[in-house]
Amino acid sequence: MPPLFFLIFILFTPIKSDLWAETERMPDLQQWRALCGYYAVATAYMKDSNARITVFAPVDDVFTYNPDIRALDQKETLSHIVDSQVVDLTMNKLWDKQTLIRSTINSGYTYITQFENNPGNFSYFANAGMLCNHASNQWGIISGEQYLFKICTPMGHRPYPGTALSFIREHDVTVFEERQYNNRDLSQIRDILDRTPDIALVIYGSSAWNGFHTFFIPNDAAFARVVDRNRVDREVLLAHVTSTNRVLFTWPWLYDGGQHYYPSVRFSANIIEDNFKLKLVMRNITDRRTGKWDLYAVSEVYERYSQFRRGAVWAKILVPNIPTQNGVVHIIDNVLGIVSETIDMMIYRNEKTTTLMRYINTIGQIVRNYFSATGGLVTFFAPWNEAFDRIPEQIERRLLRDRIWLEQILKLHIVPAKELTSDEITNETIVNTIDNMRQLYFIKGEWPANNVTYYVIGGGIKTAIMMDNVAATNGIVHYIERVLGVPYQTLWEIMRNESRLQYSFHMMSNLQLRYSMDPWQVLTPEQNFTFFVPTNEAWQQQPQSLVSRMNDGNHWQALQYVYKRHILQGQALMYTDLRERTYVMMNDEKVVITRRGRFFELYWPRGNRRARVIEGGEIAGINGYMHMIDNVLIYEPDLRAEACSTQPVFFQLLIVSIVMCWRPGWFSHLYTVFFYR
Repeated sequence: MPPLFFLIFILFTPIKSDLWAETERMPDLQQWRALCGYYAVATAYMKDSNARITVFAPVDDVFTYNPDIRALDQKETLSHIVDSQVVDLTMNKLWDKQTLIRSTINSGYTYITQFENNPGNFSYFANAGMLCNHASNQWGIISGEQYLFKICTPMGHRPYPGTALSFIREHDVTVFEERQYNNRDLSQIRDILDRTPDIALVIYGSSAWNGFHTFFIPNDAAFARVVDRNRVDREVLLAHVTSTNRVLFTWPWLYDGGQHYYPSVRFSANIIEDNFKLKLVMRNITDRRTGKWDLYAVSEVYERYSQFRRGAVWAKILVPNIPTQNGVVHIIDNVLGIVSETIDMMIYRNEKTTTLMRYINTIGQIVRNYFSATGGLVTFFAPWNEAFDRIPEQIERRLLRDRIWLEQILKLHIVPAKELTSDEITNETIVNTIDNMRQLYFIKGEWPANNVTYYVIGGGIKTAIMMDNVAATNGIVHYIERVLGVPYQTLWEIMRNESRLQYSFHMMSNLQLRYSMDPWQVLTPEQNFTFFVPTNEAWQQQPQSLVSRMNDGNHWQALQYVYKRHILQGQALMYTDLRERTYVMMNDEKVVITRRGRFFELYWPRGNRRARVIEGGEIAGINGYMHMIDNVLIYEPDLRAEACSTQPVFFQLLIVSIVMCWRPGWFSHLYTVFFYR
């Protein structure tokens, strides 16, 4: 061959590289490269440029925050390598199926899930590992016949070489020696499946050809909580399995706020696929003190039927993300769908309500009778331990000393003769508590889309419902993060944190009045206030010229005079304490409180202005109560309130000095008049 032709052949012949060489030039894949270097099979596949494989490689941050991954054995490392090219990830279009199933080179399966964030923008997951494009502008690295995708979360446990049924029935303990999970505590469900061979073989033992599922498997401790074991029938077993081809790992499921509802296989087998009589959902709850978060599988029932009660059953996921040959297994600590505990038993067993039980036991059986089996149906808003941690120490000491106040606080959390679930809650929902005096108000917030949070307002405290619709045999329990009716902030701190009061907060930031709203401790009755504070919308309704002049810095005393018209000093009035009468406000002006239907109104006679007290807008503070109003008691002549007091002190002293110099005997004459007359 002529030398020139040989040179041209070399220059224009494409050079095939391999993933092993590609990863050497990528600084964020060095931990993965080092892990593959330990095992000959993984290294051989990475170096073979002709091998049609797809590699899901964790970036270095995954190894940093999950040190256990550095010790993966060869089989676990090979579970990150798929024996085919997953070209679907590079097409950037919506799949026909949400989950793709691909086999790995160690005879396991990888489940690849797609989520559409917005039209044309997708997120992808390989098992529980999220494919990350923020570390690089490339979705995948292509080298010859090979694909490599970076993942920024762990993929999960090593796949189990069998179906979910064989995982439950496995007796050979040596199979689990090198794994991070086992089936030692699954003897109860093993016996139940042996008694129902049709469910065991068709659903739990289904092959890949019959479809893939997500299996929630209760351990032995979960079945120990069930009082009547005969209630665990076929429908209960099917309630623990999602419908066909719904293979969902924890991280993908929680990616969109954990709000992906799926019917159990019991209903997906019907003609109507979206029959959501029993829905499965996954939630995560974060502990504010430790920062750790727990995962829960939740079965929600909105109609009573068969063995199921209305409400939800929460089961903590103990071992998540175990891939099998027919789906994924999550081991849980409760039996979904079965309710066999009263409210009293439930909060006594819950490790997050130990402080609540201590407070209930302080006043004996007065409140606890409502939670027993003979107490009738109730809805109970149960504060967690961290809710009591928010209470200031001086308020907590008073609460424990005053048993009458403690009883009133606990009764504020109980709604009698009603099973109130979240599907019945709207922004107009109002319910009575068992003391027949105070009411509970609700807010349904949705941010971002599909992420709904419910809030309850009672006794001036607004709190989020963290675990909702927990079913008991005698009612419904909602776990909340604050104690209703017990203040923990000053009025100034409340204004700073309340989004609807930001106009008033910024206006008062430069006023001396703010120090009255924010005392470091409450010493006298004069330091208790009732503050009728205008909302942002109330200020926006006022003439902009008037508001601008009030905030220009030259009329701060006039602005403070206006705010004192909204403050009642020396009295802390709850919404139930308001009466139709005339009150003398902090600026010595009279304001009349009247009733219009079920609402209260403030009427200011001199300015002929009215402001309605917003229902449910009561907020309790350490130094009083705050009520939101929809208007401002203000008018144009308020600007003159500071006319004689805005002169600089320097000029006032200068005038006095001039008079004293001009009339030398003036000061002595003034002294004689005042002290010797």
